Amino acid sequence: MKYSFGNQQVVRETKKSTVRWIRVGAIAFLLLFGLLGAFFILDPLTPEDTVMGFVSLGMAVVMFIVLLVFSNKICSEVIVYDEGVVVKKGGKEHQFHFNEIAGLRDFPSASTLIAAGAYGVAGAIITGVVSAAAGNTDDAKRRKHRIRNISIVPNDIYLGEVSVANTGGNELSLNYTEWLIKQKSITKENINSLTLSFGDHLELNQGTLIYKHRRGDISLALTDITDLNVGEHHNLSFFGLNDKGEIKCLIDIRIVQIMNIDLLFSIYNMMAV
Repeated sequence: MKYSFGNQQVVRETKKSTVRWIRVGAIAFLLLFGLLGAFFILDPLTPEDTVMGFVSLGMAVVMFIVLLVFSNKICSEVIVYDEGVVVKKGGKEHQFHFNEIAGLRDFPSASTLIAAGAYGVAGAIITGVVSAAAGNTDDAKRRKHRIRNISIVPNDIYLGEVSVANTGGNELSLNYTEWLIKQKSITKENINSLTLSFGDHLELNQGTLIYKHRRGDISLALTDITDLNVGEHHNLSFFGLNDKGEIKCLIDIRIVQIMNIDLLFSIYNMMAV
């Protein structure tokens, strides 16, 4: 390690049950669509049935391989320290002191990403399989505001982002947020004098959030925020009073456009006390 990371806080590994569920789903997918394809090919009623049979076989093989590769890809170990993190995955080890991290980015769950790329019956089956697996590890219910697929964004632009899934992402984000608050001396008393970046699209400038939207910047004072909410479409919504005195969503921004979302919630909680 180039830096001293301090004391080890937690170690998190991908649950074996998660990997097992995905692999069981891969086999089930192969058998179901493989048998369906064989049935159409061996006993076609029309020429289209033969084509359908080969399509079904192709889907069976492709999705079997995709799910197997995915099950291997999610296998990882995350070690979180006082001031750093080590991520072991794919036979590689990634080490970051918190000083080397530009920020942490949250992503939708794996089941959502796969469903978005699938369609028809195949999409429904894949979503069901992966959702069942993710159900064992998804901690969204445990942590009200969190979507816990975390991507580490390094300061070095030539290094790629490193993903941290499951509760490893949870623990990393919590420790990194606490470290940021201490490093930047963020308090309720001085928050209105600080400028903090939350990525290319969102900035806190002396007590005012600025959403850099393509149609024009939107500004919202911290003191005017009545609630923050992560929606089912993976957007972060800032609620407050509009010109008519009604509580409305005043800023709505995609989660993937924000870095350090836990720091945002920490600041909001500071102001709410």
